[in-house]
Amino acid sequence: MRALGRTAAALLVLALGLAIAGPTAAQGEPSTKLQIPPPPAGELRDLGPTISSLTVVEGAYGKLPDGTFVAYAPVMGENAELNVTTSVAGTNTLLGKYPMPGASGGPTIAVAPSGVVYVGTYYQGHLYAWDPATKEMADLGQPVAGETYLFGLSIAPDGTVYGGTYPNAHVWSYHPDRGFTDFGKPVANDEIKYVKSTVYDPDQNALFVGTQPIPKLFKLDLASKTFTETEVAAPFPGASVIDLDYAEDRVIANVNNTLRVFDSVANKEVPVTDAATGQPVVGLPMVARGVSEPRDHKVYFSRLVSSVSHLAYYDLTTDTVTTTAKPSTRGALIGYGWTTEGDHEVLYALAGNYSGGGFRYDPATGATASLQYPFAPAPAGLQHLLPTRDGGEIFFDAFLNGSTSRLDVESGVITPVTRLGQVEDWTLGPEEETTIYAGTYPNGSLLAYRPDRPAGADNPKVFANLKEHAQIRPIDVQVHDGTLYAATAPDYGLRGGAIATVDLESGEVKVTRNVVQDHTMAALAFLGGQVFAGSSTEGGTGTDPIAGTAKLVEWDPATRAVVRSAEPVAGARSINALTVHNGRLYGLADATVFEFDPVAWKMIRAVPLDAVGAVRAASRGELIFHPNGYLYASVGESTFALDPFTLKGERQTEKTYRLELSADRDLLMLVWPEGFQNPIHYGRFTPAETPCATPDTRDLVTVRGVVTPVRNRFVITGCTLQEIVDKLIKARSSGSAVARELDRYVANRTITERERGELIRALG
Repeated sequence: MRALGRTAAALLVLALGLAIAGPTAAQGEPSTKLQIPPPPAGELRDLGPTISSLTVVEGAYGKLPDGTFVAYAPVMGENAELNVTTSVAGTNTLLGKYPMPGASGGPTIAVAPSGVVYVGTYYQGHLYAWDPATKEMADLGQPVAGETYLFGLSIAPDGTVYGGTYPNAHVWSYHPDRGFTDFGKPVANDEIKYVKSTVYDPDQNALFVGTQPIPKLFKLDLASKTFTETEVAAPFPGASVIDLDYAEDRVIANVNNTLRVFDSVANKEVPVTDAATGQPVVGLPMVARGVSEPRDHKVYFSRLVSSVSHLAYYDLTTDTVTTTAKPSTRGALIGYGWTTEGDHEVLYALAGNYSGGGFRYDPATGATASLQYPFAPAPAGLQHLLPTRDGGEIFFDAFLNGSTSRLDVESGVITPVTRLGQVEDWTLGPEEETTIYAGTYPNGSLLAYRPDRPAGADNPKVFANLKEHAQIRPIDVQVHDGTLYAATAPDYGLRGGAIATVDLESGEVKVTRNVVQDHTMAALAFLGGQVFAGSSTEGGTGTDPIAGTAKLVEWDPATRAVVRSAEPVAGARSINALTVHNGRLYGLADATVFEFDPVAWKMIRAVPLDAVGAVRAASRGELIFHPNGYLYASVGESTFALDPFTLKGERQTEKTYRLELSADRDLLMLVWPEGFQNPIHYGRFTPAETPCATPDTRDLVTVRGVVTPVRNRFVITGCTLQEIVDKLIKARSSGSAVARELDRYVANRTITERERGELIRALG
């Protein structure tokens, strides 16, 4: 357990002595520095991990020194582990787990002719090597300084490993005798951020590389170290050349889940024939991580047939694709290996990303089988948490994997529920029964989920997949007045977010893109019938922020147009959060908290916070008004408690993320344990008790229904001047008693002499 801050008793002692510079309190009074008591301290309790999940992006096969045929899977998770299991048609056994310290995941894997297994990782962008002879894992380091993700490993016959990087789209190689070589970028285009795939052509000593978010294919002549763009028959769809493979003078590409084939010698695309129609086509849908090594001039992969993955093959001699009637019930094929059983070879493949599934195919007999691999789940990085209204349950969603779990707070029991997918944001609906409304990646899905009902075709109920409108991340999801709203970020490589709405009665979906031209829409707030939104200069993943400042707009849901616009904080890239209090808008612009008058349409104040972490990301901010009267802000990797009258305050936690208010007044958040790259724990922050449990935070002090010119404020931690006045009225204090009480606050410099006089006259 980690505690931050002071005890409540010490806080009250210090409240009258700790000064924070503040404004004058009476209208028209000369500027006077007042003492402002600090916010209540509190305690953060780290309550440990909540979700262990199994995610394998790509797998591979090989043989151990004793000849055992095995499957390799780098399971995604903190300090990710390479799992090694047997691979047979019957029961498989986990032979070992080999950590890659510092890695949060291994999205790419390849096996060298020597049997050494290489894994490319993130967020440190290191290459790891596991030697099956010694069973030792080696951290080989970062191929290119500053690059945080590795992708697209491929290996030449001499053992040279090739790969790509993000965020600067470099191509690199590694050889045990020569170390790393950086070949640079394939093209001088700053909008290309990823080299997502590579494959080595041994016949020409060339490397083919694919890019993202602008999908292109290049050929690198390794002798001259020059790149040449490959000629395509038609523009590539989507944003990514996901995988590349080579066989018999053909480069086989998965371009945004579409099969494209290229003549490696001519460096140009060739059409393929769909055996089902007999017609040549450019591009056929596929769902697979690459293709198998060739056997009998065929490479195997998977395609969807009626929403189920089926085995397919590409005939290299006729350029024909045949889709078989053999289903892979565990999902798309994501890694392949051939091994001899009896007198012939059979194909094994990993199937699906989340369940350790496998697939076996015997070309000699046509027999297929579904397999189970005992890969070990890993503690999952958490994406979101959401308490129920009574605080009795908390839901958690995992980053990347999208697994969802429910914690029973009283018993401490955690149980998995229906997997919703990677939640970008979620909220509770107004219904009496717990109903979760969520927006998920990668399809920009807007959905409703009833955890008290069995999973089925309509639970969760998907209202829309916003990917059809080029939106994939619903960053802020809220329900207001019978409508589900979502502020969204666009697809990879694109600009122009949207506000999407779903009429929950009729189901009608509307999407308005470029509410602010080329900006992501990042935050929403509602005041009566008015809708307000904050924008971000960010675009889709793989783009750079555009020049300019994030906007605050009033948006008319009837006309779906911007009514008026403002720039609350000059130079801010993103308005990460918005909320409403006392008829005013409060927001976060990067790491600056601001207060805005939506009637006069003008700024009231803005205060920068000393935040750490990714404060400019459009999804990295939250604001909550606590019943204790203070504004709590999650900014980057910190939580602050702020005085709502001045927006000044103190940091309460570090290495925390997200913010939700529980019914018991605790603030729930996600926690980074020491040495981890992602928040994998959940925590409760309990603010210290204050003398006034729910202080009155109106703007001006009111005496018996008459509004005075005296501005309200906290005069001791947790109690406002309005509370003091109300207690004096309730106690029917005499004039001298009122004067003595107010003299205390003058002496402590929390009110001025002039304000004392105003209040004595009003109370008289």
